[in-house]
Order: sequence, then C-alpha cells, then structure tokens
Amino acid sequence: MTNAKKAKAPTIATDTVKSGVKVPEKYFVVDTSALEYGMDVFEKLRQDGRNCVLIPYATWEELDSHKTGNDFKADIARNVIRNVRNLFRTKDHSVRFFQYDFNLAKDADLKIDKNDHCIIATALNAKKKLGKAKVILVTQDASLEALALNFGLDVQSVKMHQTDIKQHHTTRTTINLQRNWISDKTFPLKLPEAKLAAQLEQVRFNEGVVCYCDVDGVWGPAFVAVRKGDHFRIIDRDIHLLGIKPRSNNGDINWGQFIAMDLLRDASVPLVALTGKAGTAKTFLALLAAFEQASHYRQILVSRATIQLGNKDRLGYSPGDIDAKMKPWMHPIYDNINAIKELVDKGMKEKINDWLASGKIEMMDLDKIRGRSIQKCYVIVDEIQNLPPSHVKAIATRGGEGTKMVFTGDFSYDQIDVPWLDERSNGLSVLNAKMAGSRLFGSVHLDQAIRSELTKEILERW
Repeated sequence: MTNAKKAKAPTIATDTVKSGVKVPEKYFVVDTSALEYGMDVFEKLRQDGRNCVLIPYATWEELDSHKTGNDFKADIARNVIRNVRNLFRTKDHSVRFFQYDFNLAKDADLKIDKNDHCIIATALNAKKKLGKAKVILVTQDASLEALALNFGLDVQSVKMHQTDIKQHHTTRTTINLQRNWISDKTFPLKLPEAKLAAQLEQVRFNEGVVCYCDVDGVWGPAFVAVRKGDHFRIIDRDIHLLGIKPRSNNGDINWGQFIAMDLLRDASVPLVALTGKAGTAKTFLALLAAFEQASHYRQILVSRATIQLGNKDRLGYSPGDIDAKMKPWMHPIYDNINAIKELVDKGMKEKINDWLASGKIEMMDLDKIRGRSIQKCYVIVDEIQNLPPSHVKAIATRGGEGTKMVFTGDFSYDQIDVPWLDERSNGLSVLNAKMAGSRLFGSVHLDQAIRSELTKEILERW
C-alpha cells in the first residue's frame, strides 16, 4: 500500500459551493474498509446526492491497488472507481477527493507514511475547512475508529448491513403438549389453549420446538417439532443420516441435531444456516446430509471463507493450480470427510472416494462462484462469519433450481477474524436476521460440543 500523495487538489468549503448547488446534509470521509464492505455502500452514503462523500487520497490509492483480480474485493473496488469517475464526468458535487493537513495534528506525531494517519489528517482538515458542517469518518476498522475518537472526530461504521442486536441464542422453545392434539405426526399451530397458541404463533417457519408429553405415564421431553406454515411437523425419534443418529455429550438429548438433520434433508428448505461453537458438528452434519442425498444432486460443492487471521488472504500467493491452492484451506473439510468414512459402511466409503476422484465432490473457490448459476447442486460454505454480508448475499443468490445451500459458522466475537466485522455485522448474523421467518430458510443453533470430552471441557471453562 503506497502512502497518500502530496498533490494539491480542490477542496470543498461551504463558501465555495457554486450558486444553485444544494449544500450536502452530511460529509462522509471514507476509508477503504467502509467502501469495500458492500457493493452498495458508496451509493447509500451519497443518498442520491443529499450527502457528500470525501475520499482521502490514501483510500483511493488502496482502492486502486485492489481493483485487479476476480475476487469480491476487486469487484467492489472497480465498481466504486467507475461510480466516482461517472460522477466527476457529470460534475456531480456529491463526491470529492480531499487532502490532508498534518499541521492540524503535528503535536500528535502523525506520520505521512501511514495511511490511517493520512485519513485522520484528512478528516481533521475537512472538519476545519467545512466550518459548522457535519463531518463523519466512516470506517469498519476498530483501530482507525479508536484513533479518530482520540482526535474528537465523529465516527460511524457502515450500518446498512448489520443486525439490531447481537446474535445471542436463547434457550430453545419448549411446550407442553396433550397427546390428543397430535394427528399423523403433526399438530396445529392454533391449539385449544389460547396462551399456548399465542406462544406458538411467535415461532418462525422451520424453527424447532421441544415438546413435553406423557410418555408411558411419565411427563417429559418426548420429541421436537418444526413449524411448517399453519402446523408443526414432528421429527421422528429414529432420524439419522447414513445410519448416524444425533449424538449427545452429556446424556441430554441433542435436539439441535434432530432439527439440523431434518432441515438438511428437507428439499422444501433450499437455504439452511448451522451455527454453533467448535466441535458442535456443523460441517460434519452438512457433509453427512450431502452424501446421503448425493443421488438427488448433480454435484456436491464445498468451500470455506479463505480469510487468514488479520484478514490477510494469501490464497493467490500459494503455489500450484487452484486445487493445490485450496488444499491447505480445505483440511478441516477433509478431516470431516475422513471422520464420516470411518463411521459408514464399506460401500458408502467407496462411493465417497469415487466422488472425490471423479469431481462429484468439488472443493470450490468462493471467488469463482461470481456470475454462476448453480443448478441442482448441494452447496456447503463453511466459516461464513468471516465474510461481509454482501459476499454472503452474492453467494446465496447463485443458487438455481434444485440447489440446496448450507452455510455454517460461529459468530462468537473470538471466531471473527476480519477486523471490520463483528457479532452484528458479519455475513452469518445478517443472513439469519434477513432471512428469519422465510419458509425457504431454516437456522439451527447447535449448542452441544461433541468433538471430544476435551473440547467440551475447554468450551465450558474458557
């Protein structure tokens, strides 16, 4: 990343706006993390010209360095650059480059060779030159935000793609159910008891509830049911995928795995999200369901968010062809496949090996999904908490007729490796918030770690 140029350029001041041009309501000084958060961020900040976007030279140079390539980041960078060019061609005053002035912060030891410092100095200069106008620095970078607040700047994150509340999962809904309300493994949404009916009305499509019934004279948890429109469908207690049944780590029934297995094999729910901490079998269950239903799909496509710690994506720098580049990232997937092969019979194990050799199971680079229409495939994308919402949306909308998509991840704060994403703004949280209640979407939180006794102990203590 090169440092910002010292070149002189016209700046905006309230007394230099041409007659007849409406004064912007707000001025947004933007960094690269904000503009690259989504394809529509730039236009939403402009608000059809009501606001003005001020672009520091440091931000522009970084955008320019990101414009080459076939990934999502390059796509967004090119889109912003084109939009800015077109606005300048039409002499639109809702976007301007803005220069920094280090004299305003000379006592703070800001350095000209640090882009964050250049952006801070640019925002301070804008605040001085624009007088009483509202100047806001927009960033998704927590480090830059802290620095800006230190200088008394107004700061905001990109708010158009985040949930209203953090994604904390409450205890799964439980109800007391009379046996005579059940018919053909279903029961109605509107039960005779008004209070219970009102409670069930709040349950979303494809959400599970644990039902307590009288079983052999003993009242207790009997089964779990999933809402399907105006009724609930009871999930069979003998449910399994390739002979593998829901597994518990503490003797309690793992109802989350019951619901997950049901939704993963339900063709009427083409988009499923599995959330949960490490070792809760998110990826394992997704692969297991894909293998069980392989005959119904043309291909099984599997991928992960290739984001290293600190948001440094080095996939393009790895040696070899795309398969060789992807292999290190896909080790967790292969670990799960090998675990499945140890549990299934010999015939299925041979089929899985054949599918891997023939390309029936394909390890997919997410950047290559753009522009595709994926027909009749079972798609699994892991670790999507490390993708911004715009990327998740771009991937999810590739699903064509007959395709099932399963997204897995953990939106705990310590599992989000991208600096400008958090528990509210990551793609997994926003996906759950946007799609909740759709009959085409189901989300299950898995809350029992079954990887090992050690994993369970660490998660309980840490």
